[in-house]
Amino acid sequence: MEQKVVIVSGGAGGLGSEICRRFSTRGVAVAVADLNSEAASQVARSIESDGGRTIAVHVEATDEDSVANAVRTVVSRLGRVDYLVHCAGTNIKAPVLDMSLDQWKFSLDAHLTGAFLFCREAGRQMVEQGDGGSVVLMSSVAAAAPVPERGAYGPAKAALVNFAGQLGLEWAQYGINVNAVCPGVAITPMTEMVYKREPELREQRLKRFPIKREVLPEEVAELVLYLCSDEARYINGVGIPIDGGFLNSGFYQAPES
Repeated sequence: MEQKVVIVSGGAGGLGSEICRRFSTRGVAVAVADLNSEAASQVARSIESDGGRTIAVHVEATDEDSVANAVRTVVSRLGRVDYLVHCAGTNIKAPVLDMSLDQWKFSLDAHLTGAFLFCREAGRQMVEQGDGGSVVLMSSVAAAAPVPERGAYGPAKAALVNFAGQLGLEWAQYGINVNAVCPGVAITPMTEMVYKREPELREQRLKRFPIKREVLPEEVAELVLYLCSDEARYINGVGIPIDGGFLNSGFYQAPES
C-alpha cells in the first residue's frame, strides 16, 4: 500500500478517524475529508505528528460541486486516488410516522447521495489512472436488521450494500473492487454519548450480542484495509458484516442477568 492515496469521507468521525490512522501506518497518504474542518485538521495533525502524509479537506458530501472540488484538491496535492472509503452519514432518531420529508431526504442524501457523488468523482480518477483501486462503503447491520425509531437509517444503509454490488459489476473491468462493510454497534464517541444518556440501552443490547461487547473502531478499520489490499482483489460487490454474530442471534438464548 505504500505510496498509495486514500480519501476517507467522514474522516473526522469515530470510525473514519481510526480508518485514516490505520491507512497511514501502512504508508498510505490520507485525505481526511469532512464537513467539520477543524475536526478534520485535528485528525490530520495527529497523523502528521506520527510521521504520516496527510491533508484535511473540507467537503459537503451531498453537494456535487463540493465533492468534485474535494477530489480535485486531493489529486492536486497528493497526486492520485487509489482508495475511497465513504464513512459520511447521519443517524436521525425518528419513527416513520413522525418523520418529516426533510429528515428522510437528509438521511438518504447523507449516506447514499454522498456515496454516489464520492464514488463517481473518485471512480473517474481511478479509471483515468488506469491501474485499478478499491472502494469501501460504510454500511451497517441495520441494512438487514432495521433499527426502531431510525426510519431512514436502515433503508439508506441497505441501499449502500446494493450500490456496492452495482459498482462492483460496473467497475470490475477497470480493476476496481467495491464492497460495503456492515459493523454492529461500535464504540465511538457518539455511542459513548448515547450510553451516558441511556445507560440501560447498553445492558439491553449486550444481552443479544453473542460476543459480549461492541465492535472496536480498530477492528472495523482493519477489515476496511484488508478489502483495499491486494489479497482481497477477488472480493467484490458484497456487504460484509462485522458484528460478532449479532445478525445470527434471532434464536440466541441470552443468559439471565
